Amino acid sequence: MRRTSLISLAITGVLHGMIHTLSLFLSPLNADIARYFHFTSISSVTSFKTSYLIVYAMSNLVFGALSHRVSARLILGFGMTLNALAVLAFRFVPPSGAVFMYALWMLAAIGGGVYHPVANAFITRTFPDRKGWALGITGMGSGIGFAFGPLATGFLSVSLGFDWQSISLTFGFLGLICGAAAFLGIRDTSELPHSQPSADMREDAAPVASRSFLRLSLPLWGFLAFISLVAGSRDLAMWSILDISDFYLSEVFGGKTNTAWYLFVMYLPGIFFQPLAGAFSDKLGRKRLAFLLLITYGIGIISLAFLPASLLILSYFIMGASQSASTPVIDALVADFATPKNRGMIFGVYITVLMGLGALGPLLAGFFLDALGRTLAAFQGWMLLLGGTVILGGIAMLFSGKVIGALRLTGHQKG
Repeated sequence: MRRTSLISLAITGVLHGMIHTLSLFLSPLNADIARYFHFTSISSVTSFKTSYLIVYAMSNLVFGALSHRVSARLILGFGMTLNALAVLAFRFVPPSGAVFMYALWMLAAIGGGVYHPVANAFITRTFPDRKGWALGITGMGSGIGFAFGPLATGFLSVSLGFDWQSISLTFGFLGLICGAAAFLGIRDTSELPHSQPSADMREDAAPVASRSFLRLSLPLWGFLAFISLVAGSRDLAMWSILDISDFYLSEVFGGKTNTAWYLFVMYLPGIFFQPLAGAFSDKLGRKRLAFLLLITYGIGIISLAFLPASLLILSYFIMGASQSASTPVIDALVADFATPKNRGMIFGVYITVLMGLGALGPLLAGFFLDALGRTLAAFQGWMLLLGGTVILGGIAMLFSGKVIGALRLTGHQKG
């Protein structure tokens, strides 16, 4: 069983990487895509990602409800396959087919939104005493996808001369291979407890999650609202920086930089920092570690607005290391508040809110930058807003002990 669980963990991590790869591999070519569709504004291109993220968020809610009714193998394999087929179809979108492109992005989002509620519930159920570590391992997959997806795009585009549609075809086929691996290799060998709390309820967690989803207590709803807003500030910034980087680097620095390279540097640290941060949070607690990581992420975003070209790589590294490391820490904190039975639905709600806020990032960034003339001052102003928002989220996490204490007290009183 141990070997089967580890194989399933590894394949789930691969799926995590591919799903995120398919969400961002075109970001280094946003300027090329704008020219292809004859767009004249940044928001026209970033709205593709916004439509993807909105549908992705809603998909999480739907599949979170199904996470304990359909096997993880079938539902994860289906999602990966659907996502890959939609991306593969990018190859056939004509210059006049912007509406078709929106539809394909949304179809891809339905498949991509399968992953987090189903995989997070499956993995934390399979490794109940090492949730942070297990989420960190699957997080390595996302780090590899985030880092090497843009880098592979840069190689295919610059070195091999592929256009963005040929690159889409390539990544679509890779996604189909990953979908087949999910169907063949994932096995859910764990038993589903009916009402017991998870085995590692820590000092961070409150015993307020013993009811079914339709009867979730008011304290749990309060916790989900709080943690979703905190993590949502991070995701709003992440998706915004991802989609405006090509415009920022090409317009402010005169095309002397390679966007794919900087996105690679930003996400490479996640391969190593996610499992480390997750494992540390299992031993040392999650709240303070999340605070430090979010504050560092906010500082990294602000530094991007003011550093010269020679030091930009430092900002991207800091952003990537801190943002990616915070993901398994905060996700494990959410898992601490759930039982194995209701965890899929809780993650569905959490990710839906999280990605819904994240979806605002590319769209608001495009509107803001277009309105201010896409100048250096416009980019700097937007990055200051983003960094400040993330820092506020980190401060809120620092004081979350009082929130969690109040939830624990309320949970005991209602119990």
